[in-house]
Amino acid sequence: MRRFVFALGLALTTAACGNSSTSSTEAKVAAERTLARIEPLITKDLTPELARTRIGVPDEEPGSGLIIYKYRVDGGRTVWLSFPGFQPIIAAALEEANGARRELTIR
Repeated sequence: MRRFVFALGLALTTAACGNSSTSSTEAKVAAERTLARIEPLITKDLTPELARTRIGVPDEEPGSGLIIYKYRVDGGRTVWLSFPGFQPIIAAALEEANGARRELTIR
C-alpha cells in the first residue's frame, strides 16, 4: 500500500510539473510574439501556409467553415486571422485581454 501511495504521489507530482512547464513555454512564446512584430506580416497575400511560415504554428485553430488562427501576443492579447479555406486572408482582429475586439488592417 505504501508503494502504491508513493507511486501515485510521484505520478501526480510529475504531471503537475509537466503542466507548469507547458504553461511557461506558452507564456514564453506569447512574450516573443508581439503585435508590433506580427502586424506588418498581415498582408493581402497571407494564406494559412504563409501565416505558419511567417508567424509560426497558431496557438489555437477554432475555425468552423473558415480556417481561423489565434496567436497569443504580448499583454494578454490575441490576434485572430480568418481565411476562406487555403485562400488569402479575409479578416484580422485583435482581442484585448479584457475581451474587447478591433479589426486590424490587412496591408
